[in-house]
Formats: sequence, C-alpha cells, structure tokens
Amino acid sequence: MTGALVAVWLASTVAMSARQAPASAQPPAPGVVMLVPSGEGLPDGPGKDVTVRSCGTCHEARRAASARLTRAGWAAVIDSMMGRGAIIAPDQVPVVLDYLSTHFLGEAAQPLNINTAPQIDFESGGGLLRREAAAVVRYREKYGRFKSVDDLRKVPGVDFRKIDARRSAFIVVL
Repeated sequence: MTGALVAVWLASTVAMSARQAPASAQPPAPGVVMLVPSGEGLPDGPGKDVTVRSCGTCHEARRAASARLTRAGWAAVIDSMMGRGAIIAPDQVPVVLDYLSTHFLGEAAQPLNINTAPQIDFESGGGLLRREAAAVVRYREKYGRFKSVDDLRKVPGVDFRKIDARRSAFIVVL
C-alpha cells in the first residue's frame, strides 16, 4: 500500500503547482512557491536529467526516492501526472519510465478494500480525483459498507468508468 500512498502524494503535488515560471515571467504572487528542478538525492543514470526536468518543476523530484512501484505503477503515475498538467514530451515518457522503474522499483500495489480504504488510497490506487475519492468516503460514512464494487455506481460525482477500468484494484471485505 505504500506505493499507492506515494503515487497519491506525487499526484497531489502536481496539483499544487502547474509549471516553473520562465525567467522572463513576473515574480509569483505572495505566498506562491515556485520550484526549481533539482536532481539532488536521485541516483545518477540514463534519464535522470529528463526525469528531473519533467517532474521537478511541479514537485521535488528527489521525493520519488521514497516511492517503490512496479513498472506498471510508474506508468500509471506518469499518465496521471500528464492528465493533471505535467508536460512530458511523448518521446521522453519511456525515458522517464525507464529511469523511475530502474531506480525505484517495488512491489505491486495491494487491492483497495472499498469499505475501509482512506480517501488518499482511492486517489492513488483507484485513480480517482480528490473530489471523487472524498465523495466515496462520504457516501460510505453516510450509507454504510458497500456490498460490491458495483455499489460505487451509486456514489454521486464519481466517474464509474474509472473504477470499471481498474476493477482489479478494488476489493470488498464486509
């Protein structure tokens, strides 16, 4: 489950900052923190520079050092980050994926028990947006345990297609 939590953390950090401001841009508004890409703490190897440039403008790239995901897990994180606004050239995606899966390889994420999983796990392991994950938890707290994954169809504001596409990521333990 640790890999899933890290994936959520990585996903949430992208939402905090879209891109590094160009040198000619106006200074950020008071209270806005702009990150400068840094490869500090990352192992040297092919693709490090591309990974730092691709990931480090939105969050500290070295934080990836705490994540251990499978290659498929890293591919999902990259896809999620791009869906949230990260800009990675199509020809650089395999380079970043190779770097992350070579240096930060881990075990497959465990399936989420939809009756006990916290919101952050629905975001990372389930691929739901923050508001969708919150809606699932609120619904569960209000109406009680789910009897099947299909019960998630009842949750207002959740795109069930996402759940259906990742059905194997969810389990129900009553």
